[in-house]
Amino acid sequence: MLHPVLRILLIGFYAYGAAVHVANMASLTGFDWSAAPLKWQVLDIVYLVLDVIVVVGLAFAPRAGVTAFIIAAASQISLYTIFHDWVLDVPDAFAPSEGQRAYLNTLVGFHIISLVLVLASVTGRMKNQSRSP
Repeated sequence: MLHPVLRILLIGFYAYGAAVHVANMASLTGFDWSAAPLKWQVLDIVYLVLDVIVVVGLAFAPRAGVTAFIIAAASQISLYTIFHDWVLDVPDAFAPSEGQRAYLNTLVGFHIISLVLVLASVTGRMKNQSRSP
């Protein structure tokens, strides 16, 4: 369904994302997770689950993995664009630095590019399969 290189890259990136969420929950990323805003805690849990589903899905059930990827990528894009102010409306102790804000913008770019690549790969493979005898 996906080009093998793209599939492996996405598995790697989403495994890294899952590890970041686990590190957040273990308070290893610069803030005390138990004191973090509830919405951040919920988002960490939701995206940890989604990231794991993407990784396992892409590795063992490509259709489910692609579906989970599309949900994860599209929701991350909307979260850090449309709902950007809501996500970052937190107590001063948790206000992100300029570097952290830039990282979030990079995540949006990553998700847009990866979503375009996945959709192009799926569409291209579907067209090739329909042409095959």
